[in-house]
Amino acid sequence: MELAIGGVIANWFGVIIIYSNSLYNSSYRIILPYVIISALISTLGILFARYHQKIASIFIIIGSIPFIPLGLIGIFGGRKIINKVDEKI
Repeated sequence: MELAIGGVIANWFGVIIIYSNSLYNSSYRIILPYVIISALISTLGILFARYHQKIASIFIIIGSIPFIPLGLIGIFGGRKIINKVDEKI
């Protein structure tokens, strides 16, 4: 779970980087709403992780995809949650 939380935090750092670049470059303004939505999806996954772990990990993975290479942290964390759920079954 800690790896997934770290991945979501890294996603938000990516949003901050893109936002700061959007102040000077208009092409970053175009992708800014998409990365904010992706970061919100991964954050929603963290919020659901306590109750619905498999769905939450899918949200974390989907929200982390646009942030490659930073998003790999969240993807690995989401995959780790899925593996834990599969072991319990």
